[in-house]
Amino acid sequence: MVETPEQHYDNVTAELRSKHRLHAAEAEIERLSEALERIVQWSEAYPLDLFPEPDFQRAHEVLTAHGMTVDAISASAMRHVVEGAGNIARAALSPEEPESDA
Repeated sequence: MVETPEQHYDNVTAELRSKHRLHAAEAEIERLSEALERIVQWSEAYPLDLFPEPDFQRAHEVLTAHGMTVDAISASAMRHVVEGAGNIARAALSPEEPESDA
């Protein structure tokens, strides 16, 4: 069966749309992968060989003596980390919003 010019046009148009959707999907995957890579890089920023675990009992004693707690310091640090990862994720999920560095 020979295709008519209209059928040929429709087939070519459908193929171009399909290629466009594929290209858009590939770009989206790349953009999201880059965001995930940034989160992974952030997770590796403080290696134990450079920043060993502190003596939490001693830190508790020192901080308590000065009216602070390890919990408050830990919560502040975790807030910073989670907000930073959240900023990266939000920027990736909403490309029209400007991305802020975490």
